[in-house]
Amino acid sequence: MMNGNDWPLVFFTLISQISVGILLSGFFLWISLKNSDASSLEIFKKLLLIAGLGTMVVALILSFLHLANPQHAIYAFSNLRASWLSREIILASMYLLTLAICFASLQYNIPHRNLFGPIFLASLIFGIFLVWSMARVYMIPTVPLWNTPATPIAFFHSTIILGAGATLVILSLLASKNPDFTLAEKMQSLLFYLIAITVIIGLLNTFLLQPDIQTLGSSFPVPEVTSLWKNVRIVFLLAGFSILTYWFAFQLSSESGSSSVLIYLGTACLLISEIAARYLFYASYFRVGV
Repeated sequence: MMNGNDWPLVFFTLISQISVGILLSGFFLWISLKNSDASSLEIFKKLLLIAGLGTMVVALILSFLHLANPQHAIYAFSNLRASWLSREIILASMYLLTLAICFASLQYNIPHRNLFGPIFLASLIFGIFLVWSMARVYMIPTVPLWNTPATPIAFFHSTIILGAGATLVILSLLASKNPDFTLAEKMQSLLFYLIAITVIIGLLNTFLLQPDIQTLGSSFPVPEVTSLWKNVRIVFLLAGFSILTYWFAFQLSSESGSSSVLIYLGTACLLISEIAARYLFYASYFRVGV
């Protein structure tokens, strides 16, 4: 069973990964639709940056709840050469800073709107390395269930699937308030394809790469993880994807509000699935040495 003190870590990692995933999804859409009318994307850009900033701020607040002495967090900067945790903290700081500058350049022309592209790319790069550093923090040689390629794959899976889901929700809200936003339908289709690919990768990672506690054959006591969380993880992943598939196949061109409801419901199921997966990750902690 997972330590109760780890719940802030569950939500810190997931919410910060949602933030990075929103930027990744936005970048994916802008690359795919680079010849589209730029003026129609301005509101969408602002909404994505607000969502990315807001989720990252919430994630950092939650991260302090895990610290016994939050004022000591500054000392983590002193060990950048050897500590992935120190790198994670500096990358999170740089990611948030560049994201804030990116929003200021777009919204207030500070320092300048022409710098939006380079600053956005810098923020995206910091975000990608932030997710990588999160995974590396847990890839400890004495923790066999974490020290596998499945850990970074799982973290990036959460980043993309939740980020794309959040972006899908933002698009749905934007389209409902702005009927003239003609790119929404094409963007939603691209995000659905991205989610579909990510679901497949996540299932392959779960069943092929993640080691099973019972097969380790360790002489050390291993944690007991109930099948409930495993079932919740898979059932809600498949349910969320099934709902989005139904929406994509039958509701995408519908003018009724049911289309948005399906997007919200499907994305909520994916979020529940990833919460269960992250719970399983922390609950699987045990050492085989010192």
